[in-house]
Amino acid sequence: MRLSYIQSGLWLLMLAAVQLALFPIFVEMMFQEKFIFGTIEWGGLLPQTPGNWQLIFWIQAVASVAGIPILGKFYYPQLGEDLKKLFWGENPKVLKLAMLSGLSLFVAWEAIAIGCSQIPPGVVVGFFLIYPILTTLGAWKFWGYRPHQTRITAMTIVTIGSLFALKVPAMFAATPIQGFLGILAAMVGGIAFASYLLLTYRGTRSLHPLPFSAIALATLLGFASLSLILPLPGTAISMPLSELPRLMVGSVILGILTLVGYSFIAYGILLAGVTRGATAIASVPALFVLFGAILVHDFLDLKQIFALVIVIVGLLVLITEPMVRQDWYD
Repeated sequence: MRLSYIQSGLWLLMLAAVQLALFPIFVEMMFQEKFIFGTIEWGGLLPQTPGNWQLIFWIQAVASVAGIPILGKFYYPQLGEDLKKLFWGENPKVLKLAMLSGLSLFVAWEAIAIGCSQIPPGVVVGFFLIYPILTTLGAWKFWGYRPHQTRITAMTIVTIGSLFALKVPAMFAATPIQGFLGILAAMVGGIAFASYLLLTYRGTRSLHPLPFSAIALATLLGFASLSLILPLPGTAISMPLSELPRLMVGSVILGILTLVGYSFIAYGILLAGVTRGATAIASVPALFVLFGAILVHDFLDLKQIFALVIVIVGLLVLITEPMVRQDWYD
């Protein structure tokens, strides 16, 4: 039974990785016009400014929170009852963990946005990929889940493959200050995302993943709303009103991807363990490159094709590991 739990969790995490890989493609289409499957022209709705980044974050957070009751109705009818118990103080520790999880996710989002405004996204994602290592070390320190050789091998293969899949220009920053700020933001994002995974794993051991995700995403929405209304420099929204309907449709799609992806992460790491979860999610950059080639016909060079093969090999090692090891988390 344990073996089937682990493998079910891994497949959920793979689906979450697919959702998270599609996410930046849709975000990119918000700012740049693309041809979907080479025929359907869509995108270029907004200028790429910090304020418009905040607007998209906020709308997708609203859409994801609005979708929670619908998901709960079909998937977990006890959602409302569990939330009532939490807010009446039945388990304040889990409530704090869920809120901290949402805050960590918000910091990761913001850090990636700041990093992408300073240096190319490929460089940002490269430094952001420190999170599988940090997650594994955190699980080892806090719960004694010492990573075994097979899992370390899988993590190394997937991370290296994802790094090779990224397109990084030779000069990745206009100035040294921009390069430093971009790399720092990417690393902060990696630390925050590792914290999100660890907090989510710890919280879902005491609470069903859906109500936990509901609180985390509601917290994310709260901070996204705060960042949108604060009069920070350079955060003014620039949006033609004629594009509002298409913007809403695109943001709803992003919200659905957010809700489904992070719900799968919460349930997947509960079943498969947090270190396996971090390794599976590390495949997102490579999947992003693959889906970019399929959806918007971004050209894949030989290095990227080789990188995708490396990632597939690493994921196969990760999936087959439970067949070799019959233990649970360690």
